[in-house]
Amino acid sequence: MATTEENKPEEKPQGESYEEREKRMKREERGYAFGANHWNLERASAVALVPLISTQFVYGAHPVVDGLLGVVLPYHIYMGFDSCITDYIPKRVYPRGYKAAMWALKISFGLTLWGCYEFNTNDVGMTEAIQRIWTA
Repeated sequence: MATTEENKPEEKPQGESYEEREKRMKREERGYAFGANHWNLERASAVALVPLISTQFVYGAHPVVDGLLGVVLPYHIYMGFDSCITDYIPKRVYPRGYKAAMWALKISFGLTLWGCYEFNTNDVGMTEAIQRIWTA
């Protein structure tokens, strides 16, 4: 039986090559402005922690400081882990691992915010807990 164009089996695509994948990932990559903004937000959260922590020593436990620490401290930690994931689990090399790590980071960040809120509203608060630990 002779093969004709109609009877020829379809060739399955072998998948994208390394170069094609690199080009696609490069298009999806974030730009330099994102990196600069990320760096500025990291530094802003670090600078904001200095007066928040020193306020505790000067004025003692205060609910406003508890609330701000409950947001700024987890956000600062989130930004640090985000940088670690971006550096050590690059999206280009480990697309699934990167996505899983980012989801885990976002979920843990949300749970940490919720835990800080619960601790500040239903318990002694972050600043009072730190004072109790240090004077124990």
